Amino acid sequence: MSVRFSVPAWIALLWALVIILALKLGVPFGIPNEWVWTRRLDISFDPVWLIASFLVLVVLCALTYLSMERSERNGRETLSTLATLLAFAISFRLLLSILLPQGYRPVPAFWALVIASPVATSFYDEARNLEHQGLAEYLRHYHEQLQNKPFHAATHPPGLPMLLWFWRKIVMSPTMQKLVPLDEISIKAIREIYIRIAPPLKPDRIYPSDEDLKAAWWVAFFCLILGIFATLIWIWLAWNLNPSPAVIALIATTPSLLWWQTTVDSIHLFFVTATFASAFYWLKRKSVIWAILTGLLLGLSLWLAFKNAVPLACIALWLLWENFKGENRLPSSQIAISVVLALSPYLLSWLLFGFQPLETFKAASAAHHVQAGSQARSYLPWVFVNLADFGMGIGGAWLGLLAIYLSSWRKNPLTPSLTVATLIVLIALDFSGLVRGEVARLWIPFIPLLTIELVKVLPQSSKDVALMSFLQGSVALTLHIQLEFLRPF
Repeated sequence: MSVRFSVPAWIALLWALVIILALKLGVPFGIPNEWVWTRRLDISFDPVWLIASFLVLVVLCALTYLSMERSERNGRETLSTLATLLAFAISFRLLLSILLPQGYRPVPAFWALVIASPVATSFYDEARNLEHQGLAEYLRHYHEQLQNKPFHAATHPPGLPMLLWFWRKIVMSPTMQKLVPLDEISIKAIREIYIRIAPPLKPDRIYPSDEDLKAAWWVAFFCLILGIFATLIWIWLAWNLNPSPAVIALIATTPSLLWWQTTVDSIHLFFVTATFASAFYWLKRKSVIWAILTGLLLGLSLWLAFKNAVPLACIALWLLWENFKGENRLPSSQIAISVVLALSPYLLSWLLFGFQPLETFKAASAAHHVQAGSQARSYLPWVFVNLADFGMGIGGAWLGLLAIYLSSWRKNPLTPSLTVATLIVLIALDFSGLVRGEVARLWIPFIPLLTIELVKVLPQSSKDVALMSFLQGSVALTLHIQLEFLRPF
């Protein structure tokens, strides 16, 4: 008997085979001597947690298969079935977030160190710096101090340090401190690693207190929660386009979204996804409330990171496309309100505190040019390796659906499409040479935008969808075990 699968299922299978073969042959995931995803030296994972992760994935895919079969007979999905699918989807995420080699345990210490580390992000140290200077002084002199700020922080506006400062203020309370699952031994270990990462080169250097390190765990936890909320928003929007249990399994197994859950990348993912959700309902209902919310979310996203302007440009291009077509025109007054609100964080910080947006952007751009390796990494190879890296992170199931969607869209290419708008922006960004490496992480906010419409071309076969989800999730798990996507030093 021959085995028949849909084209997306075959593409997902081929993708899985290519990834496994690359791991087996020792193919570098990047460009040697420039930048690569490092292979793990320590793969001493707890077999109990490994088996638990795999079993949850199997159950998720099996439930997806059974629920799709049942919906074909009954014509609807019960609330309990959907709740169960969501529970297993979130469980799979949580299991991967705590699945670490024995050398990196205990897990709470690793989470706290990734946030507190002055090398991994440096934004937490910036939040402490803000606390020391005071908000008014910090914003007034931000553009002057930017060139002296540490790695990563030197390329961003002040939104992210401000958010971490706000969270830190909340969790420094005695009640919140008592809830942190870190003992004295763990705190001591974190401090020793921190000092090793950032030796006291300056006599006035102030290291984080025990309370600070505990607060860093809370920041990691908040990032985890925002990542889950982003996933739920993405699922809800996909469900609006195609109410199939398949969307839950496919979204839950998207590789990139599983590897950096407790980092600030989840913050960017949440705000970009929330912005799109607001824009989606704004276009649907033409309400001034949604225009205001979209503008506010746009402004917050831009205030957090200049790089968020690129995925936000995908949303803007899609909205312009919808307006140009004429069937979904937004009122000009609402567009004006949204634009003003999008710029409001920069305008208000300039008026109230003397913050300099243009000077900050110039300094951040110069720092990005140095940190992104544009002056030291080759151009043309990264044009192709970036796409391969992003393909690794987006997953074989989505790549298969993307191929089918684009084939279908070509029959009527004037139809507004967020997927096509996102592809245009991504390809332009890739060929610009602004980013050369690490795009599986850096381009995470693009993934919901690129894939949201792909659920319209899901295979009807429950067998195919279950297989695609299993392949995508199992490869995500395998890559997590083999490659060191996240480390604090």
